[in-house]
Amino acid sequence: MNWKDIASTVGGIAGAVAPLLGGPVGLAVSIGSQIAGALGTDNTPEAVANALQRDPSAALKLQEWAMAEREQIRQGHLELQRIALDEYKADLSDRQNARQVHKDHWMPSALTIALLTMLAALIAVLFFFPIPNENRDLIVYLAGNLLPLVTGAVTYWVSSTKDANNREKLMTLDRQGRQATEPRPEPATMPPKAGA
Repeated sequence: MNWKDIASTVGGIAGAVAPLLGGPVGLAVSIGSQIAGALGTDNTPEAVANALQRDPSAALKLQEWAMAEREQIRQGHLELQRIALDEYKADLSDRQNARQVHKDHWMPSALTIALLTMLAALIAVLFFFPIPNENRDLIVYLAGNLLPLVTGAVTYWVSSTKDANNREKLMTLDRQGRQATEPRPEPATMPPKAGA
């Protein structure tokens, strides 16, 4: 058992504390050990869970601790939000980097076509062929896993980032075309010196 396993038990008494127990290990262990200290139990999730289930006064002690440490709990929530934001930024950066690296590659197009072909084949099979009862769960499983992949592939092509990449590419080609057709300026000549 770990601290995350007792988050729902603790959350039923002190709701603000539950997300901290389900957060990163270091934060969960710190909060869990403080709860154990406040309840006067061993520093283990099992001991805290047993105390909360068997001792009626343990719930009151937990609430008192949560009230006394509400600033620390608030800081813990801010830390969880910062971690979630960092993960979101890393995921977004990873997607942007993948699009930038593969923007002119044939593979995204091929994968999209392959996924759409598989979806069309699956729909055709469902409409035109009888499905044995023992295979229905397998078909539902395959369709359930295929649809998010198709959605992701289509989103890649119609998202605003892809549009921005296409616009940027067109603007670059337009700039290069204009530079190639514009007359080059004549080199500047020096005026003759006076008295020469």
